Amino acid sequence: MIETQPMNHQVGFKKLLVVCSGSVDDRKALRRAAVLADEGGAEVEIFSVVGPQPGADFVSTLGGASQDRLDALRREDRSTAITEHLQETGLSADTSITVVTGKPFLEIVRHVMASECDLVVKAAVHFGALHQQIFGSEDLHLLRKCPVPVWIVRDAHVSDAGPIPQAMPEKPLVIAAVDFDLDADDDASAVSSEEALNQHIVGAALEIARVHGAGLTLIHAWEAPAEGLLQRAAPGISTDEVTAYVHSVERRHRAALDVLAGQVRSAGAAAGVPVSGILLRGDPDEIIPAHVNEAGPLALVMGTVGRSGIYGVIIGNTAEDILTAIDGSVLAVKPPDFHTPLHFED
Repeated sequence: MIETQPMNHQVGFKKLLVVCSGSVDDRKALRRAAVLADEGGAEVEIFSVVGPQPGADFVSTLGGASQDRLDALRREDRSTAITEHLQETGLSADTSITVVTGKPFLEIVRHVMASECDLVVKAAVHFGALHQQIFGSEDLHLLRKCPVPVWIVRDAHVSDAGPIPQAMPEKPLVIAAVDFDLDADDDASAVSSEEALNQHIVGAALEIARVHGAGLTLIHAWEAPAEGLLQRAAPGISTDEVTAYVHSVERRHRAALDVLAGQVRSAGAAAGVPVSGILLRGDPDEIIPAHVNEAGPLALVMGTVGRSGIYGVIIGNTAEDILTAIDGSVLAVKPPDFHTPLHFED
């Protein structure tokens, strides 16, 4: 039996960490942060990491400059480039900018753990036309290991033949992908973990939708386990019995989605966000990216870990397959009990 729990919309993100690289792509992330700051009252901090530079040792030896001096000059240049972008994106010129030297994803996670930020916003790094190449390795490291939600901002995928056609909604749209562990009736902890992750997903999605004046759609993908094998495995089962079985599975998933959508709809009404729910039938790896890429939302909000609660389990196979198949922006949320597998010395 599915019970309805009241859901209250709370003022969302309080401190944003915008990760910048000094490139023009930073403006995408800075603009999103500016909206969250203006409409949601979030504090914004900018963070940038200058990575190792090939040939630095040779330059240091040839010119007589110390490595520390070269690094300081590169940090200065990076800070200047970011300041120029600030003036174009609506953020205050007084916004805090921190530039450090090191390996980007490690320094970002280290800073997140030492600060009180509750959302990382970063423009995607593009490498090529293939889905697997759209997320750079640094982006994937963040999505897997960062302990707070990460919003990777990017435009729709563009191939050599031009942009993939997308439906452009009249009203901006945020999509939240949710899941239900309907086979864990006897495992209260598994159900509780799934519910907690769903609450984090829809809470983040509501806030993104609210500040951008967008609608929110919850999507959930379902399949009837072993549907195609039933009659082969048990020849005595009739087609009508298989159909009845499939319909019963669908009803359970629809009921779960309807309950959650009802909770979110009430919270959305208070926040001025229209909420709908869509049940998708098929393999989540395929049906979710297909639906999202066609809809062209402002962002897909989804969880990266579910049904585990195991320390150090950083991303599920289904979640990673979906992430690499999405053409637009993704906001990845971890469950409340997630612990980053990275460890830093004090």
